[in-house]
Amino acid sequence: MKSAIEGPNCTDPKNCKGDCCSIKIDVPKVLAEEYVKRGYASIEDFNRSDNFAFHLRFNEITGKCFLFDRKINGCSVHNSGIKPPQCWIYPTGFSNLTDERIRCKKMSGWTIKDTSDAIKAEKILQKYVFLCKLEAKDELKKINTRVKSSRQIKEEDGCFNLLNKLKSIKPSELAGIIDKWDYLDTLLADGMSLQMKRFCITYNPRCNFLPDNYFECNSICEPIINKLFNFIANSLYKFILQNGQDPEGEYTLLKLINFTKLSV
Repeated sequence: MKSAIEGPNCTDPKNCKGDCCSIKIDVPKVLAEEYVKRGYASIEDFNRSDNFAFHLRFNEITGKCFLFDRKINGCSVHNSGIKPPQCWIYPTGFSNLTDERIRCKKMSGWTIKDTSDAIKAEKILQKYVFLCKLEAKDELKKINTRVKSSRQIKEEDGCFNLLNKLKSIKPSELAGIIDKWDYLDTLLADGMSLQMKRFCITYNPRCNFLPDNYFECNSICEPIINKLFNFIANSLYKFILQNGQDPEGEYTLLKLINFTKLSV
């Protein structure tokens, strides 16, 4: 696709500030692994996705993909040979039958100078998408392994440990879990959350902080953490099979609780 199109210099800050980098992109595992291998990313930069295996981390502060490099005013992997295919296609697509001026959010001036290369690129992308979706289905089947590894990994090995992370936060701070590279991470609430209160009342009703002093509890207790792990292990995969994967790998406790019809 690179050889099929021509247009303005997007890395010129006079032309653009990386507007197209605000588009959220999914990639297969093989591409994500290459980003990590070459030092463009770490495994923390990826969440599980619904179409392909991974969703590139989106920087909510800048409103851009984490691969955007302000110094070059563009994608840090632009000249690497492993830029996501979806990004090469924007904004031209594969054809311009009406010969209109192709534009993005910011400017116009793109043209497809080699139609045959564009057609070849479209066929390659179709095969790419097909293989990516097959891989994503296979990766979904491994979700229970990721649940177990989140519990069994030892922190002294320099690895992520979800058990200790749960102990370090308030129940009112927890909104759910995030399906990451090979483990689950905590999904923190924007402000205060009551989602764990329902869970705590069900499994530890004699807690001194319940029901009125829930927000004063400074850490999730170990009995509740063990119940939470079992709950996630028994419900998450079933929930996804029935409701589909979240496009950013995020699952709130409220959705899981309602799905299992957890009663209080």
